[in-house]
Amino acid sequence: KQRLERALECERPPSLRERGRRAEGREGAHASASPRSRPLLLCAKMYYLIPFAVLYFFRGRIATKVAPFLPTFTPQQVSFYGHSVTLFAGVLYCLPIEFLGLGGVKRVFYLICLWSVVLTSLMTIKANYGMPPMPEKLSFGAFKQLMAPESGLQGWLMKAMPSVDFNFLFLALIFVTAYPSMFVVGILGRRSLWSVCMHCAKTEGAGGKMFAVFKPRWEKLKAQEPQVLHVSALAEIFLAFWLTGNLILPTRQILTCFLYWNYLKTRYQSPRSSQLHEKAWMQLGSTVAPVLKVAPFLQKPIDLAKGWFKPQHA
Repeated sequence: KQRLERALECERPPSLRERGRRAEGREGAHASASPRSRPLLLCAKMYYLIPFAVLYFFRGRIATKVAPFLPTFTPQQVSFYGHSVTLFAGVLYCLPIEFLGLGGVKRVFYLICLWSVVLTSLMTIKANYGMPPMPEKLSFGAFKQLMAPESGLQGWLMKAMPSVDFNFLFLALIFVTAYPSMFVVGILGRRSLWSVCMHCAKTEGAGGKMFAVFKPRWEKLKAQEPQVLHVSALAEIFLAFWLTGNLILPTRQILTCFLYWNYLKTRYQSPRSSQLHEKAWMQLGSTVAPVLKVAPFLQKPIDLAKGWFKPQHA
């Protein structure tokens, strides 16, 4: 009889009280062991930083060893391949594959498009203006010395910032962590399409059969280049107002909106895009002129915005 009762007790599921006692015992054991095991857990979580640290501190030796095995590309080829990746990823992002349950894959295409712009712009800036002055040591004093006027960084920035590649580098970095936007992909894709097609038109056999098929359409687009660039400038301005209007919605992006307005100011002051953006703003002003006649109080903030967009000379 006693053996039967013991067998029944072993087969009986534990009560809620017994489960609570067991859980408290496990938590107590884990809490008692956590102070000792916590440093080991933190070290285990930081192991992934070791390869990046090795690449940074031994970058010179790694570059010396790996350089003979890497193919040599000219800056024009690097720009062509980079813009090709941007264009290809942008086209794939525009496909409605989210209806097939591939929303995560679409996000990947968006990030590839933007990071391709970042890397291509960095390579082009390096080829045109060289590397900027870098601190010898990672310390606050070294960075403070780097920001001094005699360090040469300010002169390098004055040469590189007005360039188109620096502007689009700024644009891509703004939206890397923001919500995906079809307008951003369209603006970046238009520039990549222009760069790829112009390279293929100048270099024989660069685009292969794909460019041979697209060449008639490219010639039509090239003939209407002023109109295409004007529409692209209007799209950049429209995106700024779109982000501003979204500030009243739950999906607002305050920092992205602030940074993009600064990007738009840079584009307005850049020598290569100032006339294009000025023409786009003039068209926008003529469109809203009837509204200003009805609501003249809006003229004051518009004048303030115009003064903010103008270059500020010391």
